[in-house]
Amino acid sequence: MKGIVDFDAQLIDRVVVMIIPKPKFYEWEEKVFPGTPTTADRKEFTSYLIEEETYHGDAKQALKKHWKYIFENELFGVCTDDAMWPKRLTWKMFTEFFEVKFSTMVFDLLDDAVYKESF
Repeated sequence: MKGIVDFDAQLIDRVVVMIIPKPKFYEWEEKVFPGTPTTADRKEFTSYLIEEETYHGDAKQALKKHWKYIFENELFGVCTDDAMWPKRLTWKMFTEFFEVKFSTMVFDLLDDAVYKESF
């Protein structure tokens, strides 16, 4: 069994941003698909990697370039028809829809290369 001394973990130069929907997000989801169970019972959430140097404890500053993409991606995960999305996406609405958690220490515990797939 490998111990911490024998392990060759590599620190990745990214910050993990975990997006956790709040009740407001599920309220929107219920409006889009009334009577259908929402995703509120899910146990895992989407994480995004952002630039390491952008996070200094200020979520708004760290997500300045990315929050709108993240918002749209999370909405798209529920409804692909953007006409059903809120009309004007703002930072305030983003923070009402999502809790954001950051992790600045990201270790790759595997030896193989990271595979990236474009969407």
